[in-house]
Amino acid sequence: MNMAKHIKMNQSDTHKKQSTLWQQVNHRLVLALIILVFAAYSVYIATHLLRDIVPDEPYHLALSQGFAGTWGIPEDVPLASSAGHAVRRNPFLAYWIFGRSLDFLNLVLPNPSPWQQLVALRLVNVAFSIGTVVFTYLFSRQLIRHKWWSLLPVFVLTNTLMFVLLSGGVSYDNPANFLSIAGIYFLLRVLQKEDFLFNSLGWLIFISLGTLTKETILPLALAMAVVWIIFMIKNRVDIKPRVFRNAWSISLLILLALTAAANFALYGLNLIQHGSLTPSCRDYYSDEFCENTAFALRREELALDEEPTLLQAFRQGYPEPVRYAFDTWIRAMLMKIFGIMGGAKAYYPIGIAYYHILLYWYLALAIRYFKKGSFTLFSLAGIFGFYALTLFIKNYDIELAYGFIQVALQGRYIFPVIGLAYGLAAYGLMKVPNSWVRWGTLVITLLLFLYGGPLRFILYNQSVFADWFR
Repeated sequence: MNMAKHIKMNQSDTHKKQSTLWQQVNHRLVLALIILVFAAYSVYIATHLLRDIVPDEPYHLALSQGFAGTWGIPEDVPLASSAGHAVRRNPFLAYWIFGRSLDFLNLVLPNPSPWQQLVALRLVNVAFSIGTVVFTYLFSRQLIRHKWWSLLPVFVLTNTLMFVLLSGGVSYDNPANFLSIAGIYFLLRVLQKEDFLFNSLGWLIFISLGTLTKETILPLALAMAVVWIIFMIKNRVDIKPRVFRNAWSISLLILLALTAAANFALYGLNLIQHGSLTPSCRDYYSDEFCENTAFALRREELALDEEPTLLQAFRQGYPEPVRYAFDTWIRAMLMKIFGIMGGAKAYYPIGIAYYHILLYWYLALAIRYFKKGSFTLFSLAGIFGFYALTLFIKNYDIELAYGFIQVALQGRYIFPVIGLAYGLAAYGLMKVPNSWVRWGTLVITLLLFLYGGPLRFILYNQSVFADWFR
C-alpha cells in the first residue's frame, strides 16, 4: 500500500511539474509561432517580390551600394545628388549598415549579381523587422503585465499588411522602426522606475541611433525627452545616482557620447551652417540644377501656382484641419497602413471601412471605461499623440501646397510608434470590465487582422498579386 501510494504521489508531482512548465512556456510558444509565421511571409517577400514595389527601394539600394567599400560616409552618390540630396548632410546610419552588409556579402559570395545584392539587403531588413516585433512584445509585456494580452499587439503588428510588405524590402524605415520601439521600451522601464540610469541610457542610445537613421524620428525623440525630464523632476527624490564602474556601464556611456556627437555633427552643424536640420538642394547645388530634380519637377507639375494660407484655402473650398483629419487623413492613413502604398504597385482593400469602424470603437471604449490614468499611461499616449500630430501637420502643409491631392501621404510614416499604439489599445481593451464587450471586441480584432493581413498574399495570389512576385 505504501509503495502504491508513493508511486501515485510521484505521478501527481510529475503531472504538477509538467503542468507548471506548460503554463510557463505556452505563451512563449505562441509568440514563437507568431514570429515564425511573420518571418516566413517576410522572407518570401524578400526573395520573390519584384523590384520597384517597395517604396523608394531603388533609391535606398543605390545609396547602400554607395556606402559599400568605405567605412566612412561617401562624398557623393549619383542617385542622391541627382535628387538634390547631399549624402554627408543627411541621416546615414541605415545606409552605412547596409553598406557593411554588402561588404560581407562580397566576402562570402564574390561578385554577387544585382539581384543577389537586393535579396541580401532585403533579408537584413527582415532581421530589423523581426527585432521590431520582439521589442513590441517586450514593450507590451512591460505595459500590460499579462502573458496572453501582451501577445495581441504582436499579432496585429505582424498582420498589418504594409508593415509586412515593407519588412521584406530595402528601406531605412525598417531600422528606424526597430530603434524607435526599442527606445520606447526602455523609456517605459524608466517610467515604471526600473533601474533609472541603465534604462535611461538604453532609450537615449536607441533613439539617438534612430535620429541618425531618419530625420522624422526627431519629433519622437523630442516628445520622449520631455516626458523623461518631467519624470526626473517629479521623482528627483527617489532617483538614486549610481556610479558606473564596470566595463559594460562605461561602454554604454561611451556609445551614448558617440551617438550624441554624431547627431550634433549632423543636425547641429546643419542648423549652424544652413539654418535647418537638413540642407535644401540649393545649399549644395546650383539653382539651375535644383530646378530640374525629380522633386522640383513634380512640384512644378502638380503643385498650385501659389500656396494658399489656411484662410485662403478654406475660402477656396479646401478642408480646414479638423474636417481634413476626419474626412480624409485618418481614412487615407488607414488605407495605406492596412493596404499597400508601394512604388510601381498599390493595393487598397475595399474592407478598409472595417478598420475605420474598429478604430472609433476602441476610442469609444477608452472614453466609456476610462477611470483613472497614471503618469506612465498619459506619457505614452502623449508621445503617440505628439508624433501623430507632427505627422498630420506636415501632411496638411504639403496638401496646402498641392491642392489636397494626397502627395506624400504614407501610412508607413506612423510605424515608428505603431507598436506603442497597439500596446495602448490592447491595454485599454484588457481593462474593459464588461466581459461580453471585451471578448467580443478581441475576437473581431483577431479575425479582421488575420483576414486583412498577409494572408491576402495567399488568397489573391492568382489575381491581385499575380504579377507582384517572381
